[in-house]
Amino acid sequence: MADDHRTHLPEPGSLSRKGKGPRIAILGAGFSGMGMAIRLKQEGFENFTIYEKAGDVGGTWRENRYPGVACDVPSHLYSFSFEPNPNWSRRYSPGAEIWDYMKHCAQKYGLHPSIKFNKTVTAIRHDGGEWTIDFADGASVKADYVVSGLGGLHEPNIPDIAGLRDFKGPVFHTAQWRDDIDLTGKRVAIVGSAASAVQVIPAIVDKVSHLDVYQRTPNWVMPRQSYYYPKWLKGLFAKAPFLARAYRGFYFTLAEWRFAAFKKDENRVKATVRKIFEKQMEAQVSDPVLRAKLTPSYPVGCKRILISDDYLPAIQKENVDLLTEAIEAVTETGVKTSDGREHPADILVLATGFKPFDILESIDVIGPTGQSLRETWKGGIAAHRTIMAPGFPNFFMLLGPNSGLGHNSVILMIEAQVNYVIDLIRRAGEAGRIAPRPEAAKAYDERIQHDLQDRVWAANCGAWYVDENGRNFTLYPHNVRTYIREMARPDFTEYEIEQAPQLAAS
Repeated sequence: MADDHRTHLPEPGSLSRKGKGPRIAILGAGFSGMGMAIRLKQEGFENFTIYEKAGDVGGTWRENRYPGVACDVPSHLYSFSFEPNPNWSRRYSPGAEIWDYMKHCAQKYGLHPSIKFNKTVTAIRHDGGEWTIDFADGASVKADYVVSGLGGLHEPNIPDIAGLRDFKGPVFHTAQWRDDIDLTGKRVAIVGSAASAVQVIPAIVDKVSHLDVYQRTPNWVMPRQSYYYPKWLKGLFAKAPFLARAYRGFYFTLAEWRFAAFKKDENRVKATVRKIFEKQMEAQVSDPVLRAKLTPSYPVGCKRILISDDYLPAIQKENVDLLTEAIEAVTETGVKTSDGREHPADILVLATGFKPFDILESIDVIGPTGQSLRETWKGGIAAHRTIMAPGFPNFFMLLGPNSGLGHNSVILMIEAQVNYVIDLIRRAGEAGRIAPRPEAAKAYDERIQHDLQDRVWAANCGAWYVDENGRNFTLYPHNVRTYIREMARPDFTEYEIEQAPQLAAS
């Protein structure tokens, strides 16, 4: 990284060497960062600080505030196992309710004294002994361990469309929703028709005068079947926590059963998904031409399976056009498609997803040899046990490469990773170093990539899971039970460990 000639000042009141144990820096106050901090406290670690770029906790649920935003995993499962919430309003809670839950967790577990807000990390560098973390404000801190809780999806993907900068009206990504823009009576164009689009469209369709939806490829859309929990049931969950645990366990088991849809070979689960899709399509879409536009040609599960009860009815309203022609360019007043037509628009909304593992986009991670993680990953993004890269001691990535899911709650993955990381930190100790052995990391990655070849994601359907070379660096190839079992305890022979002096002498 080139020196920008700023004076790096130590961050006051952060991490200390004063007998408090290893200095642990956590990047991000989303589910990953908060889960890490809470478990550290529970395990007796005190010398940690969370550095958060924004002014509040919440991560993706703080930033994604677009109309209709909600989770695709049942709320009783999309929450910490150690902090059940009996008061979820419905089966799939809206984003604001999840954000409230996260703020509740930060308050209950006393995290705020350990969080430094409005701290944007620009680089982390290891000098052979410790990590230095640089911030956008010119300050820096030292740490023995760095835990990235940034996840793999938080930097919006802005498509490279000719003329996008020329558009005279407002242009914004769903993850950067403009609350100051009133959509009432406006002509709105939405680029994209996947996860966020199927939530936004029903929420705004009755407000806008006209809505153009630009669909590149259709999606497998399944019924959401969300429902509100009655007051008596929430009370029962509160008074009898074992019932809430059993309810959570039911959804976990159901989700694990659905994993079979991601296997390459035909099976009963895939057939069931297609049957449900076809039944919903038949019930909600009568026009055969539109039905054909909305029916995927790629296998079930190759791209993310979406859930919605109101998306299909919404795009059939009189003020909506579903456009499947490719976008040729954005003009000053609208969007021009490949058939030569120009479609006028007042507002352009980009529902175009995120850059996977964009940690390389915004942060330089430099190991003790001077090599960056960006350089290490030129041949393909990979991580040992999904959390570490060889050559980068004491640097952990929660929800790192190949730990994403398409069928279950990532909170389960986070909790397994957090416990594993704590075992590694405890083994190396204060001022110790731990990193994967290159041969162990290579063997793990080869196994993961081999197993992924037997999954539907290898069908080359253009999913964001896969890079330009066809390498899947985002998803885990097995179910969550397998991951939890494999992460139950580290095999320390897979790691190069330089123990702290006090451990080495004992």
